[in-house]
Amino acid sequence: MNAHVARPWYREPMLWLTIAIPLLTIPAGLATWYLAARGGSSDAVGDDVRRMGQMQIADVRPDSEAARLGLSAQAELQADRTRVEVLLSDAAAAGTLTLELRHSAEATLDQVVRLDSLGGGRFAAQVDALGSGAWNARLVSSAGWRLSGRLEAGDAAFALGPAVGAG
Repeated sequence: MNAHVARPWYREPMLWLTIAIPLLTIPAGLATWYLAARGGSSDAVGDDVRRMGQMQIADVRPDSEAARLGLSAQAELQADRTRVEVLLSDAAAAGTLTLELRHSAEATLDQVVRLDSLGGGRFAAQVDALGSGAWNARLVSSAGWRLSGRLEAGDAAFALGPAVGAG
């Protein structure tokens, strides 16, 4: 005789599966909400963009102007990573220079500093200590051009150049 012995309710795996999935969606939803709220609504890059539908069109005129002028620059960090010096290829085209340093993973570490002229195409500024990770850099001039570059993790120097060719 095969008598069917019913399991107690708390030993039924399908019941626990039915209970666990909805219960686990609550902390997962809260974690997703926290990450979305913490990230803010700013774009990952600092470009001025024109939005049309779901397309974003960046203004590349400053990059084209730098390419037309044949500009480039070399930037170097001091050993303690709190001062940056920039050597611009053509000091006559400088204008007022601003260096934008955007951390590749943590937007709260981003910095924008005004560079002081040291003469001879050299410019410098104090920066908050640049910690680990990679940084996207842009050298922006009041004269209407900009150069872009990337400081990789651990590097002490990086090159800046036009992001596009001469148009």
